[in-house]
Formats: sequence, structure tokens, C-alpha cells
Amino acid sequence: MELIAESEMKVTSVIPIPGGSTLVSEGNVGKYGKVFASHNLHSNSATRNAGNFDGEARALMEDGTAIGASLQGIWKRDGNKITIHSLDDASNGDQNYVVIEVDMKAMKSLVKVHSV
Repeated sequence: MELIAESEMKVTSVIPIPGGSTLVSEGNVGKYGKVFASHNLHSNSATRNAGNFDGEARALMEDGTAIGASLQGIWKRDGNKITIHSLDDASNGDQNYVVIEVDMKAMKSLVKVHSV
């Protein structure tokens, strides 16, 4: 897999949902331009430290075109850090493996996008 983008995104809100939380983020992510994403984290344990997720992303590229993507994968929390492993299927045909390291105290995440 080829690393195609590495970026920092801002977590703009955390929304409680039944059995988990939704993280909403935004930031500039390489060739995708301005990206807006939501990750619905569903807990699979009594400790609520791990589980699966689904989500959506929208990207507004520099040339004005828009891309949508469905997101799905797994996540794990260790203290105030959440690691998300995502498989993204974009409307332009791109398929990516993305690792997101979220710092809940700083409300920021480091995003690494790999082409599949």
C-alpha cells in the first residue's frame, strides 16, 4: 500500500449515540482537499474501549469537484487516545486504508491515507 496523504484534522464535535459516540472532524487531506467526516463508534465491550464503526466523508477538492465516501472498520481506545482503522470506498473509485490517531484531549487527529 502506498501512503498518499498524511494530515492533521480537527475534531469539531463528539455526539453521544446509543452504544457509543459519533466523532465529527474536518481538515485538509492531501489530494482530497477539504474533508468533512463522521465516525459512528459502536462499542462491543462492557468497558467501551473497542468496537466497530461506520461513517461518511465528503471532500471538496481544489478544482471544485466533490467526492463522497462510505467508511467502515474497527477502533480501540487507550486512555484519551483512539485509534481507528478504516476502509474507505469513495465515489470517484478510490479505495483507501486509513489509520486515524485521535487525541481526545487536544480534539485533533493524525490521519494517514494509504491507497489500496
